[in-house]
Amino acid sequence: MRNKSMCYLKFFLKNNLFVGLVFFSTACSVFVEEAEIPSDAVIAVVNGDEITVGSHRNEIKFLMRQYRVTKRDSLAVEEKLVLKIKGLNRLIRNNLLIQEANSRKIFLDRNEFEVAILEVKNGYEGDSFEEFLKDEGISSELWENRLKNSLLIKKFINIKFNTKDPDDETRARAYYEVHKESFKVGMMVHAFHIMVATEDESRLAQKAIKSKKKNFSEVARVYSLAPESDIGGDLGYFEISQMPDEFGSILKLKKNQISETIKTPYGYHIFKVIDVKAARQMSFSESKKTIYDKFSREKQSVKFEQWLLNLKNNSKIKINENVLSKFSL
Repeated sequence: MRNKSMCYLKFFLKNNLFVGLVFFSTACSVFVEEAEIPSDAVIAVVNGDEITVGSHRNEIKFLMRQYRVTKRDSLAVEEKLVLKIKGLNRLIRNNLLIQEANSRKIFLDRNEFEVAILEVKNGYEGDSFEEFLKDEGISSELWENRLKNSLLIKKFINIKFNTKDPDDETRARAYYEVHKESFKVGMMVHAFHIMVATEDESRLAQKAIKSKKKNFSEVARVYSLAPESDIGGDLGYFEISQMPDEFGSILKLKKNQISETIKTPYGYHIFKVIDVKAARQMSFSESKKTIYDKFSREKQSVKFEQWLLNLKNNSKIKINENVLSKFSL
């Protein structure tokens, strides 16, 4: 197991330069028995700023959700190691970037933060977003702090690595004309979804919806087997052409209308349509931000990675390998 785990680790580190440079020395000490380490124990210090086991566990919680890991016990030793290293790497990276933003007096104003919160919560019915956080074991304070840090880091990177040049407008127009097909949008539907295994369960779900004692999202949380049930069945916007033929009847639904039960090889489905947008060709004006972002990402990537590596090399980063190797997920 140790040899196999070490091979897995070396592959992971080889393909993640920043992680490898910072944490390779911890590899030999990770394969020890886990222990209960206090949440306030310090796992790393970045230029004087402490990172605790508690904040590391929270980061791992987000990573597990990102990788759709529901049970810690199902993880192999090497998978737990990757989560630990990846989580700590992300925390150290974010700390470095936030420190840089603060030193350059780049801050997030209240309006930017509030607009971002509204964008995230858009599409959730009633208290379904708060219920989603509760189900995930994430406090509102933790979620807001994480969002705030993410927005600040993005703002800092955009300001420091603003790579727009006078020729971008001409290049963008040329790119748009050549790739015009890429900027066509099919009919878009914003829908919520419930999937159950049997016809009897679909009847129960329909009955619960029609009783109006629970809204559609609440019924989805109770009955649906689909992955998005945790967020009230919200599928977001999608092109109807991307859906299986069996779901063609969704096209006939009006806003806030609920479908009859649709039977497919996967189960029984119920949809609620929230919004419908007709197919159309996006104008250059609508498309240019996407094109500019593409140009910017391409230019930023190399510059940012080199700058981040230099920043790391000139920072005082201390890892408590003993805590890293022993604390349990």
